[in-house]
Order: sequence, then structure tokens, then C-alpha cells
Amino acid sequence: MSSSEPDPTIDPPEPLVVLSHLVHRLLKREGGTIPVERVTLRVCDYADIGEQEAADLIDAGAADGTFTLDRGAGGSTTIVGVSPQGPEPPVITEAFGGPAGTSWGDDFEVLDVVTESIATALRDAGYTTFTELVDAEVDDIANLTGTLTESRAEAIIQASHRHVPVGVWLSRAADARYSRRLDETGRHGVARVLDITTANEPVGEPRYGTDDLSPDAVDAQYVSDIGRNAQDPVPTGLHILDNPDHPDVPKAATHPDAGDDALPVDEAGNVVPPAVPTEPRLQLPLDELLAKKLARGLVPVRIVGPRGSGKNFLIKYLCHRTNRGYVSVDCDEATHTEDLFGPLTPTEDGLIAPRNGPAKQALLNGSVLVLNEFPVMRAGAAMSLHRLLNEGKLLVKAHGELVEPHPSARIVITMNPPTREYRDSEPMNSATRGRFRALEQPYIQDVDEEVAKLDAQVNASHEVVDRGTLRKIVQFAHQTRHNESWPTLSTRNLTILCEHIEDGASPKAAVKNEVWAVAEPNQYPEDVYETLNDYL
Repeated sequence: MSSSEPDPTIDPPEPLVVLSHLVHRLLKREGGTIPVERVTLRVCDYADIGEQEAADLIDAGAADGTFTLDRGAGGSTTIVGVSPQGPEPPVITEAFGGPAGTSWGDDFEVLDVVTESIATALRDAGYTTFTELVDAEVDDIANLTGTLTESRAEAIIQASHRHVPVGVWLSRAADARYSRRLDETGRHGVARVLDITTANEPVGEPRYGTDDLSPDAVDAQYVSDIGRNAQDPVPTGLHILDNPDHPDVPKAATHPDAGDDALPVDEAGNVVPPAVPTEPRLQLPLDELLAKKLARGLVPVRIVGPRGSGKNFLIKYLCHRTNRGYVSVDCDEATHTEDLFGPLTPTEDGLIAPRNGPAKQALLNGSVLVLNEFPVMRAGAAMSLHRLLNEGKLLVKAHGELVEPHPSARIVITMNPPTREYRDSEPMNSATRGRFRALEQPYIQDVDEEVAKLDAQVNASHEVVDRGTLRKIVQFAHQTRHNESWPTLSTRNLTILCEHIEDGASPKAAVKNEVWAVAEPNQYPEDVYETLNDYL
């Protein structure tokens, strides 16, 4: 008897059981409500249930709490919730690809590279779960059968990653993060408080001096070799410093001192570079432009771009590649001059002395000072930077100091564009605005480039979203960026919705959730869902 034929010795599931689990799977996949008509038309594909019988079961189930219905004013009825009855019938499991919310267990034959004999050999060798296979070494499982070569063993281990329950990965990642915050005994987690005034270690020296290179040597400077410049790298003149372990230098996720804001890495352990757009007016790659501006010394740079377009990621990446300190300060309407440069505070002797703030200390240490949402801070705080922007010297009136920053110090501000979406942002003072070299960082225009960057970030350790689905998601996101009346999905939003998919949500449900999450009060996510159906 074929495995696809029903077993006459097994009683078929009750119609309500099939119906409830079908609705459960559809709600999960669609990420929202399901019209009753769609369910009544589809249920006959899985069980001997007619349309009218299905409609009657749904009405009866709504009365006893199995289904939650929303009856619209126009007469349409949708299902918004369900309590599945009993275990999921095999016919639903087979149709939708594995039990909802669970892993494949130890059925190794779902892997394309695993035959029945290999699966048997793996179980005989003591492997019962995909987690155990992921943790195995190639030499451990190679040659268990005559056809299980080293290359096939490596493929099995790699393919097993996508079938390991996400809780395993989350538990291991949480353990790694917690381990970095243990006390000296190595047994208790502790908080850490860094006194900014004691974080006064200067950044490294230019590498050309340490390694006895010419200042214009390629090895001594940042070379733009990503994005449009990948095939024809461009030296930028921005010198690399010689201390990659400085506390303020952004670290790769694999670095022992990496924090929670570490830069993502690919399978080889290399930092994933940002997707670099072309500056729309200057028509040069943005990383090349920014590096050349920073190479000019304490030249103030202003990067304007929508939320989630990667402004800070680009700056952190350049700092990582050149071993420069990165100090980021988020500005708001309550930001005062003393928040940037430090207040006057009493000492133990009762004297009043200046205390360095984050901006002043960053300039003293030689780091790249990044002021985010610069225009929203008080005008007085912004204008206190004018002498620094004009002459390269910082006058801190309250401290009675004229500070000439470390020669490696740089200053960059970021802000959102003056569009309807960011209408609550304050306009930038024209006297201040004119002192910056302004660059625009738009969203990535090329779908393939954004797909490649997302793939490298979200699928680095194991596959979360297949490349084909990623492409559909990115294509839809580009549609939202071209329609001002729709909620806009940024690159950052796409990484978040991929996280939802990793947690077990369907791709469509994850996209709907993120559209809802970013929608403004005057926007209606439902207006976007019809277009989403064209992609997912």
C-alpha cells in the first residue's frame, strides 16, 4: 500500500479536528485573519467535508469558543482566532510541511543528502536529533556507510542547521552573552559601570608609522572594496590605526571583547560589510566619500538618511576597518552643553572641578564622535560646537578650557531627512548646517545587493530564511519605500522580521507584523496587505 493512501485500519479524524487545524495553519501562514469562504472552499482538499458542512461547523465552533469570528458591516465574515482540537491530523501535517511550531524530530531523511541507509547508520551511531548532528565533527560521521563521504558528511552537518529548534540557538547565544558579564569568580553575572572620565586611553597611532610604511601605502589606509568598488578598489587616504583592541573600536562578533552591539560576521568569521549606496548627487559610493572626508582631518560631516538605512552601521564599519574609536551620543530636545562636554561637580575636598562628558572625552581620546539626531538638541548645545567646526578647537566656557582634540579625532552627525515621515524632527539651524559636508544615505536601490547583505547577516550561522523568500521580502520592502502613504520597511526592519521568522512565524506573518509595527497613526497597514499577497 502506498504511503500516500489512507490506512483503512485508522479511523479518519473528526471533521472539526481537520477544520480547526487547517484554520490554525492558514492563520499562521497568512499572519492575520482568514475569510470564512476561503476555508470552506479549501477544506475539501484535506477531508470529505462539503462547503455547507464546513460553514455550519465554523458557526457552531464560534458558539463554543473553537473559532473567533469577525463579522464585518458589509456581511463578510473572517476568522481571527482558533483553538485547534486534538492532535494535528497527518493530512494537514503533510500539506503544510511539519507540525506547526515544532521541529522535524529525528527524521534525517528530510535532508536531501540523506538516504534511508545513511539515516539508519546515523541512528545506529547514536545520533537522534539534528542538534547532535550540528555538533558533530565531519570525521565523526564520515564513512559510517560506503556512500557517506567527507563532503556528504559536511553537507549533512550544514543542512542540519536549519532543522535545529530556534530555542537551541537562542540558549547558546544567551549563554555566550552571559559568560561575558561574569565576575572575577566566573560564577555570577554582574553589571558594569564605566566612568567616562577614566576611559581616557588614546586610540592607536597611524599604522604607517608603526610598520614603517609610506603614508600613502595601500596597507596603511582604508581601501573601499565593497559595493560598486568591489571590482576596482579605491584607496581613500583614511589611515588605519595600530590598536584594534582599543575599547572604543567596534569589534566583530567573534572578538573576545565584543559586546551586544558587535558587528555581525559571516560563516568565515569576517565582518559583514554594509550595503553601500551611491550618494545620489555626488554619484560616488558612500563609504568612499565618507572615508575621504574623514581623511581630511577634523572636517565635520553630516549624514542624512531615513531610519534604518544603515547610517551608524556604515560609520562603525569604517571605524572597525581602520581601528578608530567610535563614540555615539543620542541627542534629544533635553540635550544641554554639559551633557556633551561634562558638568562642574564638587570634589572630595569640596572644590568645584570640571568633569568630562562623552563628547569631550571622545575628542580627547581621538575617537570618531557621532552625534545622532543632531537637529533635535537645544540650539545652544549645537552652537557650542561652532568653534570646533570652524577652527578645530573646542571652547568649553564652563570649564575655562580651549581644547585642541587628538589628531585622530573626527566628528560626524546623523539626522533624518526633512520629509513628511519625520515631520516631528526639528529643522537644523542654518548657521550650523552650513558648517558640515552633507552626504545623503538613501535606502539601497538594488534588490540583489540588499538581498546579499541580508543573507550574510541573518543566515550567517544557520539558514533562517531561504534566498528566494528573502528576495520577495526585499522586493516588497522596496515597494513600501516608493509609496509615501504606506508604512516604510527599512533594512533594519527587514532584519527584525527575519528574527520573527526564526522564532517560528511565517514570512508573510512576519512582514505583516513589521508593517503594523512601523505604521504611523494616519497609516493603515491593511492597505498594504493586498500588495503583499503578490509577493508572499
